Amino acid sequence: MTDRGWFEHPLPAPKDAATEILWLHGWGQTGASLMGLAGLFAARTRNRVVDLPGFGNTPMLAKGAGTADYADALHQWLDTGPKRILAGHSYGGRVAIQYAARYPDRVAAVILIAGAGLKRRRSLSFRIRAFFLRMMGKAARACDRLFGTKLAAAYAARFGSADYRKAGDLRPTFLSAVNEDLSEQAQSLLCPTLLIYGALDDATPPEIGEKYAALISGAEYHCLKGFGHLDILGRGIWQCQTLIDRFLERHSS
Repeated sequence: MTDRGWFEHPLPAPKDAATEILWLHGWGQTGASLMGLAGLFAARTRNRVVDLPGFGNTPMLAKGAGTADYADALHQWLDTGPKRILAGHSYGGRVAIQYAARYPDRVAAVILIAGAGLKRRRSLSFRIRAFFLRMMGKAARACDRLFGTKLAAAYAARFGSADYRKAGDLRPTFLSAVNEDLSEQAQSLLCPTLLIYGALDDATPPEIGEKYAALISGAEYHCLKGFGHLDILGRGIWQCQTLIDRFLERHSS
């Protein structure tokens, strides 16, 4: 635990390591989800694996904080030090993009593994259903305010995603994230960027990585066959390690 409230998972670090990677986990996870992959680099880089605010052992930010707030809080917490490589999985990728866009002079490179932050292509029927569900949710919340009902809770239990139902006080943050589009921030990135996506990922599918590759100048995109959103960090860590190793060889100081 740091003196500013962020929890950092301990990993050994080589003396005088020139490269530092900051690992940012996905929604509903903690830094523990990245320890296996980060540990593969412990012999040659300094690796800082944190619990993002509101997850694991790091306290929440203000209720409703968005990814830009997470990036600002991260900037305030970090010591000056050298430029860092940001490696984010899923939601952690959103924070990494925001940080790199807001503080480009502090970032050496960005690595997204199943990184979120861009809108997916949706069918017309999906968009129509989503519209009506949003209207139902707004109506339920309005009834609760006016008449003291508990329709919003019933709505969430019936129609909310598993992540939404489990979010608790982080629900406003979750809704802010799923509705944001980081296209503008991605376009502003000038640092080397590695994009790794799983071909079987139905949470952040390869189309998102392809969009990021088109938006970020010089970005390197890879799609790993046979891997989904979470197992890319399990049985897929060796493939991720190989791609990251090659990326580091080209771009580390």
